[in-house]
Amino acid sequence: MKTKNNLCIAEWQSFGIDEINTICKDKARAEKIFKELIEFAKYEDNQSFLRLIRNNGTDKLKAQNFVGLIQTKSGFCVEILPKTFRTEKEGQGFSGAYEKNKDEAKEILLKMLKSLKNSPFKQTQISTLRAQKFPLLEIFILMFLEELEKLIKKGMRSDYISKEENRKFLKGKLLFNENLKHNFAHKERFYTASDEFSQNIAPNRIIKSTLELLSKQNLSPKTSSRLNFARFVFAQISPSKNIEQDLSKGLQSRLFKPYEMLLLWCELFLKQKSFTPYQGHSKAFALLFDMNKLFESFVAQRIKKWLSSEGFRAKNPHYQTSMQYMGLEQKELQIKTQEKTKFLAQESNQNVFQLRPDIIAYDKNNTFFIADSKWKILNAQDKHYKISQSDMYQIFAYLAKYQCKKGFLIYPQIQQDEATDTKEFVFKASMLHTSSSQMSLYMLFFPLCES
Repeated sequence: MKTKNNLCIAEWQSFGIDEINTICKDKARAEKIFKELIEFAKYEDNQSFLRLIRNNGTDKLKAQNFVGLIQTKSGFCVEILPKTFRTEKEGQGFSGAYEKNKDEAKEILLKMLKSLKNSPFKQTQISTLRAQKFPLLEIFILMFLEELEKLIKKGMRSDYISKEENRKFLKGKLLFNENLKHNFAHKERFYTASDEFSQNIAPNRIIKSTLELLSKQNLSPKTSSRLNFARFVFAQISPSKNIEQDLSKGLQSRLFKPYEMLLLWCELFLKQKSFTPYQGHSKAFALLFDMNKLFESFVAQRIKKWLSSEGFRAKNPHYQTSMQYMGLEQKELQIKTQEKTKFLAQESNQNVFQLRPDIIAYDKNNTFFIADSKWKILNAQDKHYKISQSDMYQIFAYLAKYQCKKGFLIYPQIQQDEATDTKEFVFKASMLHTSSSQMSLYMLFFPLCES
């Protein structure tokens, strides 16, 4: 669904007024939008997401390795999608021959988001094929509405709330000081506090605030209709006056367990909390995700599913080569992620420099392999594929400390590299405490989508 309010770019792509004008067809408006985006980029630490550069004497903004969306205060949205292809220049994106990569990149992003733990994306039933035609923000809103409609169907929760009111009759507990203050000249009235069973409770107030926020977005007629229906259902609920407090009440109470995923969506929209250092401000609305963390989560989830689900293995044969290299075909392995049990050194009898491998596979009590995933597009034509020396040092430290003989550096497999074989490096330095063994490191290309 094309829109004059949506520019779609790839990671590391640079863009300026001309690219925005191609979308909105209004040079003056394009200049205003670009100025708003520069304000966002200059705000505190936002250079992690967008960076102002000079290109041939012209100001440009360059995306970094965060994906998602940035919406300016005037309503224009920049979508940043994963770069799943190699270009001659880093700043190139979805142009020319690479225009067709947009749908694939959006599909990959949505699949990766579903792999995140403790996130609202995990349980969504919206298919990636159906979602591709919508702008990214509208996809997120559809996922939120899907979860909200489940709640409406089951019924909104109610709870007892304390209500203070100046009444014509005595109900509940008389508040003497307040009664004296308000009713000194009105002996027929009573200022009281009572517990009343109501739907105007913290989780419902949070949902109401989220609906009010989303109602300001420019959405397709069908999505707007669904949003308006939800607003009608919540018409008698007050918006939250304290987002932090009401979110805390909703997420911590067992009574509101059915609200859990829904409140995570509300937190995402209201606080713009999207697994980045960014927290919302008045300059822009942004939902951004670190591609390194997304890829880590995606690889770990796929490995766990491969080991635990025969159905997953049958539906996803394109992972078989990668899984075979890791030895997952014939082993009963336990997979742990982001383990934090070992340190690189000690200082004054205190552990320092904590090690945290992305993935550790245990065969009973033995470390079978250690893997680190790296979101980098490598090139087989470059010397040593241009693998970072620091990545090699890091995996060597893991292997040595865990007394493990096999390690993997896992990189994304892009279409241009589908024929590239897994590369093996052998560390000739002997393992600690074993003079004869050597450690092998494999550079593995991991499929991102079905072949």
